[in-house]
Amino acid sequence: MRVQRGSGQWLSGSIWFCLTAACVALSALMPSATSFGQMEVSPQRDTVKIGKLQMTGYPYVFYSPETEFALGGALIFTRRLSSDTTVKPSSAMISGYYSARHSYDLFFNPEFFLEEDKYYLGIAVDYWRFVDKFWGFGNDSPDSDNVGYIRKIFSTNVEFDVRVVGPLKVGVNYDLNYTTIEDKQTNPYLVSGSVTGYDGGTSSGLGLVLFADTRNGAFYPTSGGSYKLSLLRSLSWLGSSFRFRRWIADIRHYFPIADPLVLAAQFYATGVTGEPPFYMYPALGGDNQMRGYYEGRYRDRYYVAIQGELRCRLTQRWGLVGWAGMGDVAGTIDNFRLNRFKPTAGIGVRFALDPAEVLNVRADFAYGKNTNGMYFNAKEAF
Repeated sequence: MRVQRGSGQWLSGSIWFCLTAACVALSALMPSATSFGQMEVSPQRDTVKIGKLQMTGYPYVFYSPETEFALGGALIFTRRLSSDTTVKPSSAMISGYYSARHSYDLFFNPEFFLEEDKYYLGIAVDYWRFVDKFWGFGNDSPDSDNVGYIRKIFSTNVEFDVRVVGPLKVGVNYDLNYTTIEDKQTNPYLVSGSVTGYDGGTSSGLGLVLFADTRNGAFYPTSGGSYKLSLLRSLSWLGSSFRFRRWIADIRHYFPIADPLVLAAQFYATGVTGEPPFYMYPALGGDNQMRGYYEGRYRDRYYVAIQGELRCRLTQRWGLVGWAGMGDVAGTIDNFRLNRFKPTAGIGVRFALDPAEVLNVRADFAYGKNTNGMYFNAKEAF
């Protein structure tokens, strides 16, 4: 069945919504106009201070299995919206890159901790062109050289949570993904039209969120944890071309061992039911979970990953990490077999752009089963 894209008028409305949200986000982070005369460069950090707003910027060159070599840059704004220093700082990141494979990405991601952490608002807006690969579904999908294709994506995710008791928050989530398959190349699944979403289309849905956050820091927690369960359903009256449901469980905990050592642990699981487009099936790999594997080399309806990372701050600026983990995909939950889980391990270097908040950039060198990868990014992997 041929999937129809959403209307251009509806998409334009979504873009205007996201641009409006961006303006509101930046104005919330920015101090009043009278503060702009108080710009200064902090001697303890690579930031510019404008009133209570901290601004950090950096260029970068990186390599990953998905993009190959790329050149980019980022600006990160941080500001505490509470006089209580235990409340996490709010932040907004604007970043972009262009790669040797002619992929590019423009990304905007503000996060707000409001009213003494009673409310949380997170927005992610992404526009990117990606020279991607699709091998089919499952662990036995054959390796091949003719699996490439090119897609363009506009996506946005908005989440608003309210604290109900203790650290527990309940929230709502809106998720939009508008994808165009720009070039199917010789990919057999897309050329034949045998998978849902072979021409792209619109996914748009609403969901519920349960979220508890006891971390002692937003960027580099050393104790506490983050525990999140989200459920999403695509909705035709919101313009979705597809009918599916998705759930995500993301459990993270941080164990202080002995200063300056911290053990970070994560359990991540996700699944889809119904008929999502092929590119929204859970994908193993990437720069957060299962580093070292090309993101999407293995896809299926269910995905589970477990990892532990030992983190050490050597100085105020420099740090090292080492991690190990395992993960796998399966068509049904009862098809998971522990002896078939794929391994991941690696080491990474950290440099603190803002030592006070421990806002790091990271370079990770990862190894999997017959594969490896190198990643560069801001903030920790989890």
